Amino acid sequence: MKEYHKLMVAAGAMMAMCAFAAPASADGKKVLGVALPNLTNPYYVAMKKSFEANGTAQGFDVKVLIADNDAAKQLSQVQSFVERKVDAVALNCTASGPCVSEVQELNAAKIPVFTINLLPDPDGLKQAGATVVQAVQTDQKMGGKYIGEQLAKTLGPNGSAIVGIVGEPTSVAANARDDGFKEALAALPNVKFVALVNGKVEETTSLKVTTEMLQGNPKMTVVYSDTEPSAIGSSAAISQLGLTGKVVLYAFVDKLGVQQIQENSIMKAGAIQDPAGLAKIQVENIKKYFAGEKLEPVINSPPVLVNKDNAAHVVGNAY
Repeated sequence: MKEYHKLMVAAGAMMAMCAFAAPASADGKKVLGVALPNLTNPYYVAMKKSFEANGTAQGFDVKVLIADNDAAKQLSQVQSFVERKVDAVALNCTASGPCVSEVQELNAAKIPVFTINLLPDPDGLKQAGATVVQAVQTDQKMGGKYIGEQLAKTLGPNGSAIVGIVGEPTSVAANARDDGFKEALAALPNVKFVALVNGKVEETTSLKVTTEMLQGNPKMTVVYSDTEPSAIGSSAAISQLGLTGKVVLYAFVDKLGVQQIQENSIMKAGAIQDPAGLAKIQVENIKKYFAGEKLEPVINSPPVLVNKDNAAHVVGNAY
């Protein structure tokens, strides 16, 4: 009787191990693991919904895990995807450096990894010999260019502007946005850039530094902000200084910024990223990968230009 009991226990343990090792989908669908940084940012809420909706539409069983901005937690979640033997992973890194280890884990398990939005450190990947099938990201420079082109169109070829930037000089993405904006205006001889202040992607900080920038440059006519928190702070500064109608604002925006563009008082135009669109592109390309198609290593998807003409439409879909 004891031997029978031991056999039953052993058999049960073996069945549990097999069940854990088996693919997470029992209906034959390929399992797509999705690793996102958080759900406190509406950007990632929109991305999650898109992964789930588009993944299901493409025939995947989608499993989403949220890291709560913790790189160690995200590594653990990637390891759980490995243990569950998912068929592919869509990875939005919490931080570029630590993300290299996550890609290594997936490479070692021979699970194709596709990165989105915030990507692993390219030098770290190279040093580790780690590879990604495809990266999908927003073309940040193009977003800045779109905004600059809108301002150039408003000014006309002979128009003039004195411009200050509320940026985040330590951010690669923000700097790319600024470069695109300045390049779009480079051909206009009467557009002058006179100041760059660090808004630190914070509304209160941006309110302070924009106020100081405008007070120090009384002839300034345009403020450009490369993030929405900076834009909201800059808008408040312009309003509080009584400069509405004298100083206009162009910026990268989210939903609040789109609403201000719709009002068309201080903020005149901007660019908004499309997290749902990025996720849709990635799901479609993962499907193509499993169909044997060759993919481009990087897709740069441009953001959406928002102005008074389309703000009412965009605001309904903004995150």
